[in-house]
Amino acid sequence: MPNRVKKMLIMVILTVISTSLSAQRIALTSNLLEDAILTPNVGVDIALADKQSLSFDISYSPWKLSQQFYNKSMTFRAGYKYWFNQAFYAHHLTFDAIATSTDSGVGKYQFKYEYAGIGIGYGYSFIIGKRLNIVPNIGIGVVYGSSYEGNDHMTDEGVGVEATTKKGFSPFITRLGITIQYILN
Repeated sequence: MPNRVKKMLIMVILTVISTSLSAQRIALTSNLLEDAILTPNVGVDIALADKQSLSFDISYSPWKLSQQFYNKSMTFRAGYKYWFNQAFYAHHLTFDAIATSTDSGVGKYQFKYEYAGIGIGYGYSFIIGKRLNIVPNIGIGVVYGSSYEGNDHMTDEGVGVEATTKKGFSPFITRLGITIQYILN
């Protein structure tokens, strides 16, 4: 595991521990869309006040099914949520910070991305049970980082590599999911 990933994990743990949790409401979360693409993820949402919460989530995909098909990625997201009704119920706006690193390959194509950025999002919490909610959410923003996209191909002259490398700011979907939320009281 890279050092920056370890530092992000330590930061999340210290932030959660340093927050006074005794009088807070906490919800555990998991994004079902990421689960569907075999990317394990977990999150925590901590109510700060009646209409405010902090959220932290991390997803990690270590899969290498073959030389031709793999997806190794890690994403960390921290967000401030303003709830229009009450924390964990109905509409909310989210202000996100995101850091992500991806190394994927499909056939002869390879993609590598490393980004960090901010965004704004919207979600709605549907109450399923006394402590269980389903929360569809989406967010857009801007990130700064680098990307590499390439493919190996055969040419008449021999084996060649066609690739593009970019560095700079890009628009980005900072949050996309159907999240299951279990409220711990």
